[in-house]
Amino acid sequence: MAQGEENGFYRSNGNVEEGLALQDGGASPQPEVLGATDRRMHRRALGKWCTRRRVCLVVLAALVVILTLIVIVVLAAKRPGKHPALVLGCPYDWVGYRNVCYHLSVEERSWNESQEQCSRLGASLAVLKKEWEMKFVLLIKGNKDYWLGLRRVGKRLEWVDGNSFNHTIQVLGHEPCLFLNDRDLMSSACSLRLPYVCSKPQAGL
Repeated sequence: MAQGEENGFYRSNGNVEEGLALQDGGASPQPEVLGATDRRMHRRALGKWCTRRRVCLVVLAALVVILTLIVIVVLAAKRPGKHPALVLGCPYDWVGYRNVCYHLSVEERSWNESQEQCSRLGASLAVLKKEWEMKFVLLIKGNKDYWLGLRRVGKRLEWVDGNSFNHTIQVLGHEPCLFLNDRDLMSSACSLRLPYVCSKPQAGL
């Protein structure tokens, strides 16, 4: 045995240190042992990273919130009788007010063509049965004249949905189709080409 070696250890400067010679016939450590050690080291490093940065806790909290919201929406959709409808809003280029969507056209058409075009958009020529509806359209339309969904049926005025006209606003003329000017309702031949206003309820679930 070389001087200073004892049982696989050697002495240097009076300290006992691990021997350089390999034990068990010089065989290298098994790859499986190194792999397990590496995995344990990675897990410890990940645990320290999560603890120091608090990222893991934030991610977990966000996932819990998202899952909770998904459950609430699914339950609300399955029980419509106990939850208010979720309003989806109005299409692009439409104006929404009090759960009604309005579309003011750019092109000019006859009354019948205007009604057909509104139908293609899933609406009708504007039906303004309430005072606030009339005031709102007067506000957003500016100084242009627009066809409405109002016409003469015999001697009475009727909206396209079959309801009778009952406003106090002044109606001028005795022609079959009506449009809205700056402040009054005017009647004209239905072949007159004007912009038009469509209306429909806001969509909901």
